[in-house]
Amino acid sequence: MLAGLVLAVAAAVLVYKEEAKPKHTATTNLFVNSSGAPYLRTQQGAQPNTRTKTGNSATKATPDTNTLVNAANTYPLLIQSDKIAQVRQQHYGAIEGTVTANALNATTNTYGVYRPSPLPIIQVKATAKTASGAEQLVDATVGAFQLWMRQQQRQHRIPPSERISVQQLSSPTVTTINARSKGLPLFIGALVLLAFCGLAVIADNRRPDAAAASPRAGDAAVPAQHSLEG
Repeated sequence: MLAGLVLAVAAAVLVYKEEAKPKHTATTNLFVNSSGAPYLRTQQGAQPNTRTKTGNSATKATPDTNTLVNAANTYPLLIQSDKIAQVRQQHYGAIEGTVTANALNATTNTYGVYRPSPLPIIQVKATAKTASGAEQLVDATVGAFQLWMRQQQRQHRIPPSERISVQQLSSPTVTTINARSKGLPLFIGALVLLAFCGLAVIADNRRPDAAAASPRAGDAAVPAQHSLEG
């Protein structure tokens, strides 16, 4: 039991040291918008569509928001791509950590069916060993994606009036996850101690009884008495 106590303390200390260190996650939201600001108006600009005797007649169309929502459901794959990681490293340097992105309120059920988000909002998360590292990583990822978008739009000669933009809505919010605790080390230590206590009980039960193994004096004298009578 004394050996079990020593090993229990050693196991608890080892688990405490090897347990995952605290990780920090920085989260920010991106708004997918366009130069026409469709979410700030009820009707699109008037466009001539038919020609009459008195001239051209013009109608106003409903702002196109489906394009922006579809882009918000597609861009997370680009944000997590190796191409954006390369752009980030070229302009911001190497930053350790992992990046995930998803359209806000998008869901996937137990059968793997994806339900797209109805909002033009993208949530970007960066996880690193330090809070400052996570915040730096998420800001650098957003900056790299915006830079890549502008480069692609210029390369494909997309008019400024037709370009989609991604705007960061707020500063990153940092949270700490997987913080080191004493619960698991104490549990492992108690488990090791209980195991050694059980082994001690089993060993004690299997030990031969010294009094039962050695012959008693009365038992040895009886045969000698019977032989004399005979």
